[in-house]
Formats: sequence, C-alpha cells, structure tokens
Amino acid sequence: MSSPTPALDHPLVFSVYRPALAPTDGTRWPVVYLLEGRPGLSDWIDQGSVYEVIDRAIAEGAIPPTLVVMAAAPFSWYADNPQGQGLVATALTRDLVAAVDARYPTAACREGRAIGGLSMGGYGAVLYGLTRADLYVGAMSFAGAIAPPIGADETERLARSDVFYDGAFGRPLDRARFNDMTLFAKLREASRAHGPKAALFLAAGDADRGGLLLSTTRLHVEAKRAGFDSTLRIGAGLHDWPTWRNQLAEGLAWLGPRLDPSCGKEIARAAPLPGGGEPPSHGTP
Repeated sequence: MSSPTPALDHPLVFSVYRPALAPTDGTRWPVVYLLEGRPGLSDWIDQGSVYEVIDRAIAEGAIPPTLVVMAAAPFSWYADNPQGQGLVATALTRDLVAAVDARYPTAACREGRAIGGLSMGGYGAVLYGLTRADLYVGAMSFAGAIAPPIGADETERLARSDVFYDGAFGRPLDRARFNDMTLFAKLREASRAHGPKAALFLAAGDADRGGLLLSTTRLHVEAKRAGFDSTLRIGAGLHDWPTWRNQLAEGLAWLGPRLDPSCGKEIARAAPLPGGGEPPSHGTP
C-alpha cells in the first residue's frame, strides 16, 4: 500500500493491521508504528508474522485493540536526507501520522501512539522517540542498530560505516553529521528539552553482535541517568526473526499499560490527507 506525501517525491509505502474489534464506549484505537530493518533483513508481515503476535497480545489483554502501521523506507535509516532518500523522518512523523489519524478512529494524541522497530528500524524508532516525544508515548528498539559516535582516529570504523549506512549521513559519510545523529547525541538533547519524554524499551539477544549489545546497554544506562523511563531486556537470541518476534511480544506487554485508548476522542476526524485527496482504505490481509 502507498500514500502520497508532501515530504517525498514518491509515495510512502506502508501496511496496516486493523483489529477485529471496533472501538466502543468512548475508546479509540491506539496506534503502534513499526519500522523495518535494511532490505533483505526484515519484513514484519511475511517474515515476522506480526499479525499473530498482535492478535495474541490483544487476546491476552496485554494491549487494547490497537492499529498497527508498518512503514517501509529502505536504506533511509529513517533520517531526513535531502541529498539521498529525501525527508523520510518528516514523511513518517508528520504526513503518515496525519493520514492515519484522518482515516481511522485512532487515539490521536501521544498517549495513544507508540513506535518500534528492528535493527535499522530500532534506531529509527528511538530516534523519533527522542526527537518527537510530543508524538509518541513510547519507543521500542528490537536489536536496534545503536552505535556510539565515531572518534577522529577511528579511520577503519569510518570506512566500514561509509558502506554500512547507505549514504544516509552523507556520501562519503560525514563523521560530524553521523555523530550528531547518534542516539547518544539525541538523548543528551532530549534530556535538556522541556516537555514530555518518551519511555524507552531496549531489547537485544544475548548472542547478537557484541557491539550492538554494548551500545544498547550503554544507551539504557545513560537514559536512566538522564531521568528517562528506560527498560532493558537482554534475553536469549540472535539477530533473527525468532528473537525479534519474542521481543515484539515482550515490548507490547511493556507498552500496554502506557497506552490510553480514550485519549484524543474529542479531536475532529475530518482532517484531509496532507497534500490533498482522500486517504487510501487499508485492511488486514
């Protein structure tokens, strides 16, 4: 499925899960946005069996009936990059959120909205949680590609990163730009900002890459020291789908008490899709 977005010169591709139960008694559907990893690594629907995980979480009462939106932005690292993939962050946090809230009976406020992602998408989810806490009550990273800043003398790492980050932070990779976009830098900025702070759920498998484990743990420690509501889960698993499905289930149980299905019910539902036209109709496959 796709939708036009003013922030990009191409349609934004995404899929939607709609719960079987319609909102009742003054409640609305909270929304969880899920971001994918690099192409070939992840697909929430076909590889992740996301509908089974969501259905089980709703049936067990871990989360209320919840709309799930799965966006694809390959090789973007979910960053605004005018010289590369375009204003992806703006498209996802502004245009897609507005389109979803205009189309569905959502709990259209931060207490009814959360974001998560795996690998590259885990980085993107926490990035948005830190930079757009006005939108999301929580951000979940499942084996997120969390990395510390690159030091001036780390020439080998800089060369590896130039390939790994797909031009999202400049080509060749701009070290200063990359360092400014690390989650550690954004955490420091968010800790100084006024207003709400998104809760963080950081998960990794104990047999995942050592650097990822270290960086995930370090981010959790720094978040706790900065006063964030941060939860760390290191469980059995690799950088693979069995691990990510388990992490998603655990993350939804963590998220459920933080979601408010009644918030935003007074907001008018007649807002047009950004850029004009009507939002597309989506359904559960």
